[in-house]
Amino acid sequence: MPEDPNYGVFESEVAVGTYTTSTCSTSVVVGLSKQIAEEIGCMNPGALVKFTPSANLRLTSNAVLPYLGAGAKTDLEKVAADRVVQVNSAFRTVAQQYLIYRWFQLGRCGIPAAATPGRSNHEGGRALDLQNYSSVIPAMAARGWSHNIPNDPVHFEHLGSPDIRGRDVLAFQRLWNRNNPADKIAEDGAYGPATEARLRAAPATGFPAGATCSTRDQAADVVMIDGPDKIAPGAKASFAVTIKNTGIVEWPATTTLVVAGGGTSELYDSDTWTSAKEVGAIGAAVAPGANGIVTIDVLAPMVTEETPVFTQFSLSNAGTSFGTINIAVTVTPNGDEGTSGDADDAHDDNDVMGGCSTGGSPASWAALLIPALLAFRRRRRG
Repeated sequence: MPEDPNYGVFESEVAVGTYTTSTCSTSVVVGLSKQIAEEIGCMNPGALVKFTPSANLRLTSNAVLPYLGAGAKTDLEKVAADRVVQVNSAFRTVAQQYLIYRWFQLGRCGIPAAATPGRSNHEGGRALDLQNYSSVIPAMAARGWSHNIPNDPVHFEHLGSPDIRGRDVLAFQRLWNRNNPADKIAEDGAYGPATEARLRAAPATGFPAGATCSTRDQAADVVMIDGPDKIAPGAKASFAVTIKNTGIVEWPATTTLVVAGGGTSELYDSDTWTSAKEVGAIGAAVAPGANGIVTIDVLAPMVTEETPVFTQFSLSNAGTSFGTINIAVTVTPNGDEGTSGDADDAHDDNDVMGGCSTGGSPASWAALLIPALLAFRRRRRG
């Protein structure tokens, strides 16, 4: 069977299967993954809820999908109330696991082992991998987080929460059928050839019709981020961020990308940013319902140990903020730049399990129009 079968209605979209050989970051399927997570929440309220990164609750890469079961989320936030918790991986969807498994099969992305889609502990909604695991073990244990997988020190599980593995498969099947009434598949939560074929063909940025009960808290919905999980100190990297205008007004070409809160960013690149506080104007208008691509070039700070760096940007125009974009990356002096942010997942299942969520793709700012995707970029300074 071909890797990327076509299913008419999504021919103008980039399919999930495209990324089995072109990247190593599951952040390229963040749009579809968020729809899957939201559909689970619609089917079973509380089974999967979103948590918000903060000064203490830090994501180490853009591949981290910030969802957990309600109880697990609450207890994670309690731990992070008075200490830093650095999250390498939380809930992972079947779309992400599909890529991870294919990369493992192809010998890509430095993945030592990987579970088949539908079987990862991270698809259960109660697993975490933490960068700074050694400093938070007692605090995590006090909130119900078990440090229970031998030879996988970064892994924690909230055993008091239900294991919802399979719900992500069912959620994807429901989304596919909703958007493909002439090509329906069984809604049984079982990952088989029919589901896999549709998953390969599904749009990485998400379906036109998403979760039945989802609501957006901002007008800018990030549906894809293509860029690395890890970069070396002093190195440059690019993050191509696809954003959907889910609001009711057009974003003018003068809309700028600024560091949220008026602060500066450790990722400031003087060659391409207007200042340490501002990346620059998007350069092309984006209509309601359209997608646009913003490429953010960054320069990693000089550090002597692995250091997660997180910056939130605001998409703003004339005092109005349309939404935010989060960029997270780990700066590593260990010679493992460009490798997986989830590379220690080889033991997080009782059978075989694994994970990888890194990658990179160079890009710059310019204006481009393609079917269903409005890309906008800014000229480099110089």
